[in-house]
Amino acid sequence: MPHIICVGAVYMDTILTVPDFPREDTKTRATNMIRRRGGNVGNTLEVLSQLLPDNNLNRATSTYRTELSLFAVLPDPQSADTRAVIASLPDVSTRHYVYRQGQPVAASSYIIQSAANHSRTIVSSNPLHDLTHTEFTSATQSLLDQTDEEVWFHFEGRGDPLTMFDHLYWLRRDFGYDGRVKISIELEKPERDWLNDLREYADVVFYSKEWAQAAGKRSPSEFIKTQVQHTHDSALLVCTWGDKGAAALRKVPQGRNVHSRARAWKPLHSDSRYSQTPVDTVGAGDTFIAGMLYAYVHQKAWGVDDRLIFANELAGRKVHQQGFAGLGQAMKSSNTWVEKLKEGNANGIAPGDADFEPEPEDED
Repeated sequence: MPHIICVGAVYMDTILTVPDFPREDTKTRATNMIRRRGGNVGNTLEVLSQLLPDNNLNRATSTYRTELSLFAVLPDPQSADTRAVIASLPDVSTRHYVYRQGQPVAASSYIIQSAANHSRTIVSSNPLHDLTHTEFTSATQSLLDQTDEEVWFHFEGRGDPLTMFDHLYWLRRDFGYDGRVKISIELEKPERDWLNDLREYADVVFYSKEWAQAAGKRSPSEFIKTQVQHTHDSALLVCTWGDKGAAALRKVPQGRNVHSRARAWKPLHSDSRYSQTPVDTVGAGDTFIAGMLYAYVHQKAWGVDDRLIFANELAGRKVHQQGFAGLGQAMKSSNTWVEKLKEGNANGIAPGDADFEPEPEDED
């Protein structure tokens, strides 16, 4: 069975909705409070689990067709926060959780959400020591010794820079670029500019709109063209841009690079399931990444174009609803995707991206 392992941080989020952002040294009553599991990679896995076939997990034998894992640090295994995280991801394997014995609470975020202007002010706290390189290599080597199947590592792009470098360098040194180990990495927050040093080790690089804007670019296509020389010879570069959709560039060694673009998805006016205006953008990027990882691992016959459009629509649906519930079923029942999803699950082996015609390199 193939494996998708997401490496990053898990937070317990407390979201307080208030009429207006409170002034300093005043008392304000919240109109609503939600406590839930947060964190980029947790969100990605929550959506991924919805996209996989309904029989992906055989609960009688505790075996998977595609095993999803979260490689993250949690507090003590008996703590309420640990139990809440595990319960929030029932279709995700627990084999790569790393526990900090005696620690009662997980990393936490307290989010003050203003109803007046929709601002979100976040205060975070993390009492847990980060994942070490030894912890990562020990568990990873054990898994890779036990399987000959594809193992896809997705890195959130956070934590200690040297440790992150050690993770990726070790994977590439010991397992190469063209084998069963695949790597993707998210470059989201521009202040983490040290992530630029890790681009060359990834098969897929996900860039955020904020990252591209910090580089002075005004569109996703314009930005990813500037990243070609900094990435691996056959890498896929992807940049999301909210209401401008997304763009991708697949590098082709000794050939012409493959370009793809997808417009932002919007619901039909007749579709009562969705608001016509965006209602919840939190986790949209995580949802997009879930769509791309699913398309790469489970839809081997798809080219760059289908993968990008699928992930972009999935993220668009998320923006037009609250939370992540029902996203997988919505895609599986979509007139656009229902047949393609069936074909992809049946085919299994990829012909590559040669079936996709490169888009002309236009000026944005």
